[in-house]
Amino acid sequence: MTGETKIFKITAYCPCAKCCGKQTGITASGTRATAGRTIAASGQYAFGTKLLINGNVYTVEDRGGAIKGNKIDIYMNSKQECINWGRRTIDIQILG
Repeated sequence: MTGETKIFKITAYCPCAKCCGKQTGITASGTRATAGRTIAASGQYAFGTKLLINGNVYTVEDRGGAIKGNKIDIYMNSKQECINWGRRTIDIQILG
């Protein structure tokens, strides 16, 4: 699976209670969610898996109830950044 490229549906989430259901900032893997690094992915991707998205490397550190298959959420600092991102379908390289 390393080095493989797949098409993903990508949305974004922020630290608000509506997006996370909590406001602690702690991910399912126990790290602090960080913009530019943290993504939430389905259980088929182990915590620590690196994905190349639009030239940036992100790390699977979180999970989400609505995240199934090739769908991911990128962590962002604010609701406005999430709105600006919207929903995208992008080719992503799985780095391992």
